[in-house]
Amino acid sequence: MKQVKVGLIGANWMGSFHSIGLNNVRQAYHDVEPIFEHVADVNASAAKLAAERFGYKKVSTDWHDVINDPEVELVIIATPNFTHAEIAIAAAEANKHILCEKPMANTLAEGRAMVDAIEKAGVKSLVDFIYTKCPANVLAKELMDSGKLGEFITFRGEFDCSYCADPNTPATWRQIAATAGTGALGDLTAHVVSLSDMIVGKKIVEVFASWDTPYKQRPDARDPSQTLDIDTDDQIYVIVKYEDGRIGSMSSSRVSVARPVSLAYEIQGSKGAVKFEMTRINELLYYSNDCDPKERGYKVIKGNTRNGDYANFCGTDEQGIAYNEIMSVQAHDILTAITENRKVDIDIAYGHYVDTILEAMATSAREGRWVKVAEVEQ
Repeated sequence: MKQVKVGLIGANWMGSFHSIGLNNVRQAYHDVEPIFEHVADVNASAAKLAAERFGYKKVSTDWHDVINDPEVELVIIATPNFTHAEIAIAAAEANKHILCEKPMANTLAEGRAMVDAIEKAGVKSLVDFIYTKCPANVLAKELMDSGKLGEFITFRGEFDCSYCADPNTPATWRQIAATAGTGALGDLTAHVVSLSDMIVGKKIVEVFASWDTPYKQRPDARDPSQTLDIDTDDQIYVIVKYEDGRIGSMSSSRVSVARPVSLAYEIQGSKGAVKFEMTRINELLYYSNDCDPKERGYKVIKGNTRNGDYANFCGTDEQGIAYNEIMSVQAHDILTAITENRKVDIDIAYGHYVDTILEAMATSAREGRWVKVAEVEQ
């Protein structure tokens, strides 16, 4: 079995999910094995815990140690947004393959530098748009591509969370523009954009956005006796215009009290429609006009879990798969891209494409006008 030696930079939250995904690859697949080689985190305790949980051989508090480790082949970047560009460029220059969290960079200039460095080095890359690997969303794309939905009419998508719903929740790097870039836009709307792009298959060319921050100050996570001014968006609403002239809508919130984690969309076509809600991650609601009018209505269809990679985790649609297993599907994608020397569709260049749409949305929200995506391209 082929092996890929992995270095993780950023051991908390998403770093742990990526490690769980990699760990499951060992059990679920039989063509590639990730080797947990090196983990780094500025928090020594977090790095040590990751080593204990997943078996990383070496532990560091300096990300340069992972880049400079000659054993490491794949670098996972699960650090705050403002650090992505420097780490990714260094990894590419060291001839390391890269899996990077989204949003890819805080500025389009940084993102373009990442793309250029990776293309120059010729290394593989993947950006973590995990929901494109969800079987129900893959099934939605199949229905759209097959023509069963007819001509595309509109897309409505939303991603709401409650992790900032309490105004007393301390502010971390995610609430500060200098370290996060944007708030709900980059953290949540990015996923909605990627799903629209994947399933609808039409480029967004123009946007009109409005954003809001209900809680202007929060306790400082580093010292709760102090407060921080919040300069990122808590919620955003966007009208999007597609290349064929159709319109749609996207929204995100991190202050949604009643929705701890809720990603959903509806796509309307001329002959049918689909709905998805992440709390029922293995199911898709499908509406078709191709039946007796008395029988029309949304019907639940399973997420095609018996096809492709999903068969490694369950034998029937009724069993289904969960978030961590979808992380494994994504991990397997980048690992086999390395061992088979093939391209990854959701790569750093694609991440830059999504970041460009997000920048158009941010510009619109700041300036209160329609913004063409082409205006901000770099």
